Amino acid sequence: MKAVAFETELLDNTIRIPENFQLELSLSKDKHVRVIVLIDDFEKSEETAFKNMVSAQFLKGYDETDSVYDNL
Repeated sequence: MKAVAFETELLDNTIRIPENFQLELSLSKDKHVRVIVLIDDFEKSEETAFKNMVSAQFLKGYDETDSVYDNL
């Protein structure tokens, strides 16, 4: 199986295939294809980035001498 990757806009639940891939796909007419759609999830990525930043800032204040409290 050959993979083809491109980015496009979803319009009315229709995926537009860029012109430079249309010929290649027309040569595969009536063949089985697998379609994978990846959707950007900006809210989750922003939330994750924020959590990582907060964690990093919190751990900046951690000192080796604080390790005595880790096993309590």
